[in-house]
Amino acid sequence: MPAYLHKKQSAASSVTMGMLRWGAHLLLLLLAAATWTCAGAGAGVTSEYRRKLEATVDMPLDADVFRVPPGYNAPQQVHITLGDQTGTAMTVSWVTANELGSNTVRYGSSPEKLDRAAEGSHTRYDYFNYTSGFIHHCTLTGLTHATKYYYAMGFDHTVRTFSFTTPPKPAPDAPFNTLAHYEANGGDAVLFVGDLSYADNYPLHDNNRWDTWARFVERSVAYQPWIWTAGNHELDYAPELGETVPFKPFTHRYPTPYRAAGSTEPFWYSVKIASAHVIVLASYSAYGKYTPQWTWLQEELATRVDRKLTPWLIVLMHSPWYNSNNYHYMEGETMRVQFERWLVDAKVDVVLAGHVHSYERSRRFANIEYNIVNGKATPAANVDAPVYITIGDGGNIEGIANNFTVPQPAYSAFREASFGHATLEIKNRTHAHYAWHRNHDGAKAVADAVWLTNRYWMPTNDDAACVLAVVVVVLAFLSSAARGGVTSTYRRSLQALPDMPIDADVFRPPPGFNAPEQVHITLGDQTGRAMTVSWVTPKLPDSNVVRYGLRADNLTHTANGTFRRYSFGRKYRSGFIHHATLTGLDYGTKYHYAVGSGDTASARSFSFTTPPKPGPDVPYKFGLIGDLGQTFHSNDTLSHYEACGGDAVLFIGDLSYADNHPGHDNNRWDTWARFVERSVAYQPWIWTTGNHELDFAPELGETTPFKPFTNRYPTPFGASGSTRPLWYSVRMASAHVIVLASYAAYGKYTPQWRWLEGELRRVDRAVTPWLIVCVHSPWYSSNGYHYMEGESMRVEFERWLVDAKADVVLAGHVHSYERTRRVSNVAYDIANGMATPVFNRSAPVYINIGDGGNIEGLADDFRWPQPDYSVFREASFGHATLQIVNRTHAFYEWHRNSDGVKVVADHAWFTNRYWFPTDTN
Repeated sequence: MPAYLHKKQSAASSVTMGMLRWGAHLLLLLLAAATWTCAGAGAGVTSEYRRKLEATVDMPLDADVFRVPPGYNAPQQVHITLGDQTGTAMTVSWVTANELGSNTVRYGSSPEKLDRAAEGSHTRYDYFNYTSGFIHHCTLTGLTHATKYYYAMGFDHTVRTFSFTTPPKPAPDAPFNTLAHYEANGGDAVLFVGDLSYADNYPLHDNNRWDTWARFVERSVAYQPWIWTAGNHELDYAPELGETVPFKPFTHRYPTPYRAAGSTEPFWYSVKIASAHVIVLASYSAYGKYTPQWTWLQEELATRVDRKLTPWLIVLMHSPWYNSNNYHYMEGETMRVQFERWLVDAKVDVVLAGHVHSYERSRRFANIEYNIVNGKATPAANVDAPVYITIGDGGNIEGIANNFTVPQPAYSAFREASFGHATLEIKNRTHAHYAWHRNHDGAKAVADAVWLTNRYWMPTNDDAACVLAVVVVVLAFLSSAARGGVTSTYRRSLQALPDMPIDADVFRPPPGFNAPEQVHITLGDQTGRAMTVSWVTPKLPDSNVVRYGLRADNLTHTANGTFRRYSFGRKYRSGFIHHATLTGLDYGTKYHYAVGSGDTASARSFSFTTPPKPGPDVPYKFGLIGDLGQTFHSNDTLSHYEACGGDAVLFIGDLSYADNHPGHDNNRWDTWARFVERSVAYQPWIWTTGNHELDFAPELGETTPFKPFTNRYPTPFGASGSTRPLWYSVRMASAHVIVLASYAAYGKYTPQWRWLEGELRRVDRAVTPWLIVCVHSPWYSSNGYHYMEGESMRVEFERWLVDAKADVVLAGHVHSYERTRRVSNVAYDIANGMATPVFNRSAPVYINIGDGGNIEGLADDFRWPQPDYSVFREASFGHATLQIVNRTHAFYEWHRNSDGVKVVADHAWFTNRYWFPTDTN
């Protein structure tokens, strides 16, 4: 039944087809509620979202979307598909309704220069009492990969002109979007998973509905290739009407490049698009052993799939193999039994199906052990198996299928009875991002999303990773081409909240006399083969020893540390602050460790995982937090970050806000450290100092800046050649992270200036492609709060970062959120007056994330009009994540705190400035 990765949509969802193009617009998802579910645990998610189940009638025949183009015999129903396996040929099809007209297509590099011509052919068919128009097919050959062409057909005043862009040449890291509210997402091609027009749902299989459907989708399929799969509604087998040739309307109207793939029938074939090898199977043709389809698939998998050239292996079919909906339940079972082992052995990445009028995504399961007698016929987790996605939810006339089996089976990760479409965005040979977009009352909502890792190049157990199940979404399309960006209309109370009370649960000391508390870790060297563990014993020095090992019950190694104390003002004296560095660690390895006297009940145990060895395509996920403090908002921020499951935190300054309390009450340094222990004892936090770490209070006799911070929070500054703990660098996975100090000297010839000059020369983008800079006071901010406080540092260092092609600069300080375009202001030379930020593809994106939840409240004093350099800004609390995928791509999200839940309010793909410097914002 339906199934596109872009499907025909009902009247209720037809609004989607008119939305704005991605190339000129920013897609902003304002997620009103979200839950993170771990795909590796138990059964999956059955969405509680409820859509009306009543079937919707097709749009009336006089609907605008079905309108015939003006002019006698004007070409209509224009569509394209690949004319060969890779896109150096494109087949153009169209219909002339009244008479034959011309079979010629003129094409070229511009609408004014259609200097090439191709001759096609035409066909007609009868179906019961229907006679088709003249159906033309013409293949344009000799095209160049990744090139835009214009083409035209028709005579005189009825000439119609369109365009398409050929796919990139097949290559292992060629990115590509396959999309299946679709025009708005701006994909490169559609993988259509069967059931096109539903003409057979009308009396006598009314083939006029094939014509209306083709006019309806022309606005997309005339401009980009759709790859066709035949569904049951394409059979059109009606012996009662004298129609006994299956697929008669489909085969006359929709050609496929099956011969180029060595197939003998148009229903099973393959194409190679960018980095994907796409195999189309026919659920409604013979597939038993020795049949043409069986023989073809055996040969295709054995000899023609080259994962070094096209790493992603995607299979399309109509009837799903794994489906937990009683609607069409197990209809695909026989094909599964025939072919599943082949697909597992071939390490297929994704299998896409339709037919069932709902949405479902499986875990990586296989059911291939059965041998008649062993009884092993239950799907089991298998890292080599594909993810099965059922997306028969395009919006067809038959309505929604809501009869899910209960309980939800283990293989099912997410299911929902709604209409929608999906996107599969291939980034490179290792990673692809998949998202399912629910149609939600005229808008599209991302209701399910997951990262997929390639089965051949990176067969990780990506089912164990957390995936985002979005419950309610509001969609807005906003022009990024117009002056200024987005100022969110979301409104949160600006009233500052006090810090949580001293006796709050999150501040409670651990039980036991002198038990170690305030445990936290950070890198002990530049790359993570050493880890520094810090803790406090409040009453006695106790032991400085950390015991550690690969198992919690076998802590065979020890590291000896040191302790210190400090006083602040007249009233505060710290506990005994211990620091011990564990050395000789292995990359990417989980270690358990314990602090405190080993023979007492107060000893405490924790664990951490070291970063992977630095390398250009090593994925890693950073949490980004700034200006956290210790209010209830702060607690929300930390809880939401923990749910995201990052590997490490880049903390952009302003930790405890103890200086906001009378006498700079350093007891609030202790409560803050107990508050964040639940995260920072288990993963390294990389510290940036903010203004609230200065603690410069001459009125209290305290004139040594950063005194509490430097006593409590070590940094690996010596390993990076720095002379102070306030500026340094680390190399984690594929990222080189530079931490700068807004509140230390940075003028020319100063220690920080000299260090940064040398550090940028030490950056090796071949090993660590991503260059990230952390600084507390932002260089670009459109908020009146702390406006331009970072300007002098920007003037000193901005050109260096642009020349170094830094990817991202993270800042805090301003208690709101803002993300910029890639702009720079480096042309000024005193006399020329050129002091305006301009677009610069070598410049970093600047992200201000001083919105952790601190006691001072939000900064809502945005300047108007919103400047050109500002893409998105909002006065809310929250945190962000930066997920590095490989050397070319990283995915960024900002999560707003919204009444106790986290909401993805801003997100963007970043392309690496060194390896893939696209003009993206």
